[in-house]
Amino acid sequence: MTFKDVLKKLANKYIIATLIFAAVIVFFDQFNIFEQGRSYRKIKKLDKDIEQLDKKLEKDRQTLYDLKNDSAAVEKVAREQHFMKRDDEVIYYLDKGE
Repeated sequence: MTFKDVLKKLANKYIIATLIFAAVIVFFDQFNIFEQGRSYRKIKKLDKDIEQLDKKLEKDRQTLYDLKNDSAAVEKVAREQHFMKRDDEVIYYLDKGE
C-alpha cells in the first residue's frame, strides 16, 4: 500500500466528515478535553477539601461532646482560650513579642 493509496482512502467524504467531527468535539466543544481536565482537577481538590472538613467536623463534635459532659474540659477551654481565672488566682500573660 503506497502513500497515494492511503490518501485516496482518507479522501473519502465520510472519513473527512468523521475527522472534522472528532476535531470539533475534542478541541472546540463546550466540554472539550481541556475543560474535562480542569473539571477533573477541581473535583479532586474539592474531594480533598471535603475529607479535611469531615475530619475537622468529627474533631469539633468530640470537643462539643467533651464540653457538654466534662467540667474539666470546660475549665481548660476557659483558661486557655478566654484567660479566665478563679477568684484566688493571679495570671501573668506573657506576650511573645511578635
